[in-house]
Amino acid sequence: MRKNKILTLIVAALVLFGVMSCGTNPGSVAYDNFEKIVTVNDAEEGETPSTYDEVRNLLGPATVFRHYDDDTGDGYLEWETEDAYVKVSFDDYIAVEKEATGLYPSTYESPIEKEGLWGTIVWGLGWFTLHASNLFGLLNQHFYWLGLLIMTLIIRTAGWPIYAKSNDMSLKMQMAQPELTEIQDRYRNKKDQASQQKMQMETMEIYKKYKINLFGCFMPLLQMPIFIAMYQVVRRFPLTDPVVFNEAGAEINTAFLWTELGNTYWLENLPMALLVGLMMFLSQWLTQKRSQKVQRGRYVGAKQQQSQKTMKYMMYFMVIMMFSISITNAGIAFYWIIGTSYQLLQSYLSHRNADQRQERIRNSL
Repeated sequence: MRKNKILTLIVAALVLFGVMSCGTNPGSVAYDNFEKIVTVNDAEEGETPSTYDEVRNLLGPATVFRHYDDDTGDGYLEWETEDAYVKVSFDDYIAVEKEATGLYPSTYESPIEKEGLWGTIVWGLGWFTLHASNLFGLLNQHFYWLGLLIMTLIIRTAGWPIYAKSNDMSLKMQMAQPELTEIQDRYRNKKDQASQQKMQMETMEIYKKYKINLFGCFMPLLQMPIFIAMYQVVRRFPLTDPVVFNEAGAEINTAFLWTELGNTYWLENLPMALLVGLMMFLSQWLTQKRSQKVQRGRYVGAKQQQSQKTMKYMMYFMVIMMFSISITNAGIAFYWIIGTSYQLLQSYLSHRNADQRQERIRNSL
């Protein structure tokens, strides 16, 4: 179970950072390629403006070229795609000006669009957030913080059964861990096939004894798609015109306390980012303390001790990662403050009767 928790955290971090840092290949109408074009008007000291061939290599063949003279290298070229438009003006084959619409640094910095299955899911969550922001028509104004609060509470509540099942499985794994560790240590230096098979059989007997279903260890992963979708909604909602949600004329109030939800200036986001880091540390620390309480007085092998050290390092990593992301966007910080507060409440209610549940599990063995 501990390995699966570590794996889940690592996968979540890699997915998040991997998606946010995807590069762009030359020869396509993309934000990164557009930004690489250096024009005469924008060139800084020491920079060389891009040539016609360099622009073509970056953006690919132009879709509209009737306003450009191949012989003199004067005029402008246009690139039109389903989502974007780019225009680059030339003078003697040298880029002079450039303009673009519909290009964004990443998915997380683009408006929400209802395209494809994933886009529809994100759009649906955004649509609900918009309508929740004015209490479904009861208020005269749309407050983004209110919609985000309601949406987050609903998502977390809907995932409570998964959390409860996963927590129950964790409790059983914590109770079984000393016996599992003892088996692993007993066969640590026995690498022959017969010993390994016997170790697997004894391990399966422990799982059967505590009624542990290994599939339950992966249940938290079932929530990952919806959490990733919510992350996109929080980042992209302030950038989206309400008309996308069939609400023409609606105005979204993104103000919250001293800042705007969606603000990317780090100094204004610092207080909430610090709160996110503190709450995440508290959540991870409480989890470790409760795990140690369950195992108190029991045999703890070298492998389990190493696992506990790894979890401690992962705790610091998660705190730093969430702080680093929160400081870049006030909406994300607010969303994680709500989510972590709810998680602490879930954890408290779940562990309030943990001793009684442990006793019931022992009596049923």
